[in-house]
Amino acid sequence: MTDRRFVFVNEEELFGMMKDIDCLYCRIPVIGSKHHLKKRHLRFAIHYKDSDIGKFSIPCYCSDGGHGRSHWHCPMCKKILQRTKDFRIHIHNHGVKMTDKSTAELEPTAVLLQTLQSNNNNNSSHNNNEDTTSSGKLTCQKCGVYFTTASNLRRHERLQHDQDQQPMLCIDAKKAIYVTPKDLHGPRVPIHIRKSFALQILLCELEECWDFMKTQAQNGNPGKECRHLVRTNHARAYTMPPPLCVISLEEMTHKNLLSKAEGEECQQMNSKACSEGVDCVYPILWGEQDLLLERCIYFSVHTGLKDKWCQFGRTRVSFDIRSKVWKCQCEGGGDHSCVHKCLSMWWLFQERPELLENTIEITVERVDLIEEVVMNAEDANKMSTEVDELC
Repeated sequence: MTDRRFVFVNEEELFGMMKDIDCLYCRIPVIGSKHHLKKRHLRFAIHYKDSDIGKFSIPCYCSDGGHGRSHWHCPMCKKILQRTKDFRIHIHNHGVKMTDKSTAELEPTAVLLQTLQSNNNNNSSHNNNEDTTSSGKLTCQKCGVYFTTASNLRRHERLQHDQDQQPMLCIDAKKAIYVTPKDLHGPRVPIHIRKSFALQILLCELEECWDFMKTQAQNGNPGKECRHLVRTNHARAYTMPPPLCVISLEEMTHKNLLSKAEGEECQQMNSKACSEGVDCVYPILWGEQDLLLERCIYFSVHTGLKDKWCQFGRTRVSFDIRSKVWKCQCEGGGDHSCVHKCLSMWWLFQERPELLENTIEITVERVDLIEEVVMNAEDANKMSTEVDELC
């Protein structure tokens, strides 16, 4: 019987050991073909250098790990570790040097070909800085693996490349307002924070963060920041979004996407924000994916108010691309339309009109508007008929 090994110098060494036998690293019997090894093991291999020799270890699914779950066998001390991150730290403590998986001499052939193909596509399209490929998929910039959703890419980067850093965007440099994801994992639902040493402001709109900082201050640590405020250390600088244009608003009103009253209210809110020197609508784009690959699009909308749902004079509006549903923090769970959603719709209609197909919300005002249009059309037809009869 062939003995299992947990460290290899190249792929051919692994393929030669598994030729014409069942996979030694899987609990369920399966032929150890090249396709199986690449898809099940080599795809997740961890690469490193030991005595300046490139090596890699593969995950194992044998019964030693319990219930057939993936685990790692240390090739130095035979210890079994369940998590990839723990295995990286463990073998690093043995004195090996971790190597980026994208390094050509250590990279498995299949992944290398994918990376080279991705680079060729990027060079041909003169778009080397894009994370998305021509097929609409997302590519990991570390190892070249393709993903169909941004959440899967983030999970891969977090688990395989130890990238736990969450984004932070400055949306109002004047008032020192930032947005950052509320949670570490899952959908990136943004929240607002304010941080300015010049203005002596350290505020987060979450109550749990308020309680945390209050408790820290009572315990003699008044400058302690919550996990969201800490992220401002790597915040992206403020960049002005495309401004709202009156022409696009008039076009929306003409197409009955907004009522006349809603259009006037939107224009007033936009003028008020401009007079205060702030952006009326700021689209929250984290920057590493296309809008079409996200489930929800979020906007930070100026309100000019200070309430529980808009503590810093701004509220969050979301648009679900799949269900075509708009939501705003000011609603309190209701279904009514509000000016903040109309403002966000204005921006989306102006910049990405293809996302607004079949998204008209049926409100009382719009019902009245539709009835008025229908009645006017009926009156016009009636008058035309009477004129024909007189003639």
